[in-house]
Amino acid sequence: MAPPSTRTSMCTGEASRGTHLFHVAGYSLHERLGARESVHSAPFSIGGYDWAVRFFPDGGEGGALALLLELLTKDAAARASCAFRFLNPATGAASARWPVGLLSYRPGVVNKRAQVSTFRWNVRMYAHDDRLTVECAVTVVQEPKVSLTSWAMSRYEETPSDLSGHLGRMLGEKEGSDVTFNVQGEAVTAHKIVLAMRSPVFKARFYGPEREKKMGCVAVEDVRPAVFRALLRFIYTDSLPDMDDLGDDDGKEMFRHLLVAADQYEVTRLELMCEDSLCKSFRLSPADAYSLSTDSVASTLAFAEEQNLCSLKDACIEFIALSNKMDDVVASKGYAHLKSSCPSVLLDVLEKSSKLHRLIWVLICH
Repeated sequence: MAPPSTRTSMCTGEASRGTHLFHVAGYSLHERLGARESVHSAPFSIGGYDWAVRFFPDGGEGGALALLLELLTKDAAARASCAFRFLNPATGAASARWPVGLLSYRPGVVNKRAQVSTFRWNVRMYAHDDRLTVECAVTVVQEPKVSLTSWAMSRYEETPSDLSGHLGRMLGEKEGSDVTFNVQGEAVTAHKIVLAMRSPVFKARFYGPEREKKMGCVAVEDVRPAVFRALLRFIYTDSLPDMDDLGDDDGKEMFRHLLVAADQYEVTRLELMCEDSLCKSFRLSPADAYSLSTDSVASTLAFAEEQNLCSLKDACIEFIALSNKMDDVVASKGYAHLKSSCPSVLLDVLEKSSKLHRLIWVLICH
């Protein structure tokens, strides 16, 4: 007997995506253009609409600049989201993304919610040869389409993938393991083929031309056992440790060590996710900033400077500026190391705190 036929309708949504790079040559000449003055990119087309990026080099008081996306197509209306960031093509460095959620756009109408602002000192490091590159990634949401469909009822429902769960159990149960690591005196077993799939370093060691034919126990002296186990857990399951289970300061310390291990074994996705998790732990509203501990921010800032992690460095400096707890930071254990190893960072902290407080005062007065 044929399965019963059910008459249905379906609403489908489509989106068009594109990226535009806007190069601002002679950036230093535009810095004092004026608070309401802007420069435009050339028009670019995404999703059947023409757009432009507007850049306000002197967008507000206290050293702020601003960016927004503008719809150019006449007599049109469009829904879109976007994200801005600054790039340095010479070094490959990129700032954190400033996202703008889904909004309605009309030509000639400036939507203030579409504007993002930051401070000039946040972007100067991305200006190369006095040229600033702005990346604008745009997603245009098309009008939904509704259609009638006919489909046969299936006896089976698709279940979520449990591949990571199986791999995690294989790691935990040690079944079929073919390599043992001696991690500072602790034995940790794994599967060479799984490690090689996720890490070029492991692949070269186990299957490269310089591999050892009879490999015994592999010594690991520069990674803590708990960190190495977390590295393997990510390789097998693509999951991070739960910072809530570790506690705030212990969690940040774990993620710092895990980020270094990820860099050492070239597990790039883990490295980026660790930095993002650390950034999120310091990104907060001004109201929340007063209630959080400052014990680890100095050590994390020194770590970000030493590892050249621009996004994490910005997040730490902004946390200190918003929390207004400089005395607590100075009294923390990590401050002495920060002061001795990265004294120039303290100037960044003081400069940003001063300008941010001046900006807040201007906003209150107006």
